[in-house]
Amino acid sequence: MKNRIIVLSGLVIYVLVFCHHVCAQQTIFNVPSADVTEKGKIFLQQEGQFSNKFGLFTGYGAYGIGRHTEIDLTLFGIGTNNVANEFLGVGFKSSLPLHEKSETKLTYGTLIPISLRGKGVGGYAYSHLSTRLSKLNTRLTAGGFVGTTIVHSRDFICFIGGIEQPVTKNFGLIMDWYSGKHANGFLIPGFYYNFPKNTTLWAGYQIHNNKANGDNGFVIELSKILSIK
Repeated sequence: MKNRIIVLSGLVIYVLVFCHHVCAQQTIFNVPSADVTEKGKIFLQQEGQFSNKFGLFTGYGAYGIGRHTEIDLTLFGIGTNNVANEFLGVGFKSSLPLHEKSETKLTYGTLIPISLRGKGVGGYAYSHLSTRLSKLNTRLTAGGFVGTTIVHSRDFICFIGGIEQPVTKNFGLIMDWYSGKHANGFLIPGFYYNFPKNTTLWAGYQIHNNKANGDNGFVIELSKILSIK
């Protein structure tokens, strides 16, 4: 099993970096953001969630294909011994601009997760509206999400929302939330910081809606955007 995971991980990295035709979806923390990877660019992100003795690791990639659309690839749970499932997810995200000045847009997307432990195929889909407040430059996001057991421990429909507040050119405050009782049912406040060369660090603290959702803990994400020449 470990050898197969190593081979699969190597293959995914090869496809992401060299083949340029796959993707994961950019998020605020867990809620998909209104950002869509630009055409000809690759978005890569590694996420770690830490609580008590538990660590959950997820790798993301997105490739912008144009027309406000990206295609996505996610590797969930690889390298995590005590996770209930591991999967490879393939999907897309698109946005429909509604008002240019306020950056109001309708964003929608989906992901099809395929279990690497032989537990079948699941899925999730979402849609949300977002806009930016002109004086404060705050971006507000609100919408709905549908998820299945293979990813989220149960089938459910919930509200999703987020707030993104730039403070300086490189630093900002962010928060997102999934309502309900499921594996994504957390409120996560935190911050981001943009480093040179299109590298960004996110850090936050996730607070469960219900103890059954999982333990409170820290979330750390590191991302890089690459241009394809």
